[in-house]
Amino acid sequence: MLKSKTPVPIHVVQSLSPDTVLIGEELMKEHRIPKARHISLQFGIYKQTIKVLPEQKKQGLVMHSRLAQQLSIPLMKQGLKLALHYQEKEAKLKLGPLLAVLINNDTMEDPERPFGGISAFCHELSEACATNGAFVYFFTPEALVKKGTLIPGWVNDGEWRKLNLPLPEVIYNRLPNRKVENLPQVQTLIRETSRYYKITIFNERFIDKHEVFELLAEHEAAKGYLPESELLSSYEQLHRLLNKHHVLYIKPVQGSLGRGIYRLILQDNKSYILERAVTSSQRASKYTSLKRLYQALRPKLAKRKYQLQQGLSVIKVSDRPVDFRALVQKNGSGEWTITSIVARTAGNEQFVANLARGGTISSVMNILPHTNLPPQVSYASVFDSLKAAALTIAIALDEQVEEHFAEFGVDLAVDTQGKVWLIEVNSKPSKKDKTSLSKKIRPSVRMLIAYANFLTGFLEGRGSHEKAKAGRRRRKN
Repeated sequence: MLKSKTPVPIHVVQSLSPDTVLIGEELMKEHRIPKARHISLQFGIYKQTIKVLPEQKKQGLVMHSRLAQQLSIPLMKQGLKLALHYQEKEAKLKLGPLLAVLINNDTMEDPERPFGGISAFCHELSEACATNGAFVYFFTPEALVKKGTLIPGWVNDGEWRKLNLPLPEVIYNRLPNRKVENLPQVQTLIRETSRYYKITIFNERFIDKHEVFELLAEHEAAKGYLPESELLSSYEQLHRLLNKHHVLYIKPVQGSLGRGIYRLILQDNKSYILERAVTSSQRASKYTSLKRLYQALRPKLAKRKYQLQQGLSVIKVSDRPVDFRALVQKNGSGEWTITSIVARTAGNEQFVANLARGGTISSVMNILPHTNLPPQVSYASVFDSLKAAALTIAIALDEQVEEHFAEFGVDLAVDTQGKVWLIEVNSKPSKKDKTSLSKKIRPSVRMLIAYANFLTGFLEGRGSHEKAKAGRRRRKN
């Protein structure tokens, strides 16, 4: 099993030559660091030529303050521990790795939630990185306005502080929408800066709902999980699909958290019920004419694109629909793996199970016995089918896109016959929802660090960053 490197304390002193680093003798042997030879010391994209001598007194790594400044290594009030990784072929000693997270906004007006809804996630990732010898900072698109290799970013040092730090080796894109992603400085980072400095950016962009279905429809292993789905473009199309399925979901292709979703039901008396999911309940309107219903939707359709999706007879608990959220991530070997699957039960008078719409979470095996699944359907087989579907869909989508992705939120449904269906894939899984049932550092956070370690070579048994390119997505030139 691959293990991350053990973090070591970093000591910054004045009484040492700026081009000399002292490392404990046992550490030098463990990492096979040559003595008194000129090598590179790297933190993020910054490098300096140094020589390493064995240290008898202090444990860890000792450097001069000028060298720390040249590498922009932060002086932390609570002390700093980083992992070491020596690349023999390149004669390079790396500290970290240095990971950065691109977020939408920051504000110190509320110290408890400086980054809005993802503040708890940022704190959790900082804590996990400190434990594992990695270093993480958080930055916004505004930090990219001034061009350069130093980025003003937020670090957690008992409190949130803004420091100037080097461009990292790995960037995790948590921007919440395409509008922000398309800012010129963000596109320059993704398309130019990252290539020039060989920075890996993962979860590079949003993939909207319709694009997901189009891509997966071309993949033999994944297309069997897809309910019929089309981009809404005309009344005739709506009429055809509703007559075929009797229930349709009308979803904004770039929506999230269950916002703006409609359910359209064709009743036996040829009347039509249009329900809209809102925070507290669902609002229903009745129409005797589908054309009138379509006309009522036209103002919405003029503002954004909507996807028509076949309605499914999903399993329920006391008439409340149940769906499943799988978080699928790349691990410390660069392979897709399922980090978690939870069941989500819709709130009262809701047809979507998102937590933002009053849904509740529970473990899969706890919820299945309370659903209306037929007794002949094995709960264990349904769970296995959910895991197989989530993994297949993530791998298939990764194969179909050019950009680099390392995590997907895969929303699945199970119908009353036990068949698994795809609802949607979120290319930026929400960090606001508490979809873990544990209060400890979540496995999903640990997986992010493991993957960053894989990309940068900071896992035992892994070679250099160049050897880890299997974990990077190809890009169009």
